Amino acid sequence: MSMKNKILAIGFLFVLALGLFVGYRIGKPNLPGEQVSSQSIVQALKHEGFLVTETYIITQQITIDRSTGSAFKDFFWGQDITAFGTMKTSMGVDLNKLTPEDITLTSNRISLTVPSLEDHGVELIGDITLKNNQGIFKKVFNNDDGYNAAYAKLKESAILTAKSDLIQNEARENTKKEIERLIQLIAGNRQVEIIYK
Repeated sequence: MSMKNKILAIGFLFVLALGLFVGYRIGKPNLPGEQVSSQSIVQALKHEGFLVTETYIITQQITIDRSTGSAFKDFFWGQDITAFGTMKTSMGVDLNKLTPEDITLTSNRISLTVPSLEDHGVELIGDITLKNNQGIFKKVFNNDDGYNAAYAKLKESAILTAKSDLIQNEARENTKKEIERLIQLIAGNRQVEIIYK
């Protein structure tokens, strides 16, 4: 291919690319800018469902004393359970409960009232280590390894610990940061104010 043909081919490609670009710019439909409304913010946040913002793991020991107070009865029917286990508690807010009335919009500010924090779940991590002392007749006639009672008590204790002010404040702060991040993805760099119900 001669030099003249190469220049003509490059020139042709340049004119073709320029024509395509100009045609696209002229023929491109003018789409209106997406309007941010309280309804669009609610729909986007509801898409997140339950937003877990704090996970708390605690290893704890509990004791269940099922003695009657009488040494004679306890020798036959008493039970003492000591259990050791690790529990994980998750907390956050249920964004499905939001309504457009929970949002106030201005040109540079968004105020959002979110539901209060809830426990999302408590689960056992690993196994429960049990020490179970039962009376003689209790072992024979009503043997209970104590696992279910220990699990329920560990779960109750983990929920109680997760409701402490320190953990609740941390969960609220994490919720605020995460919702601010989500809203700024939707509505740009507006100032976001989070209020709890």
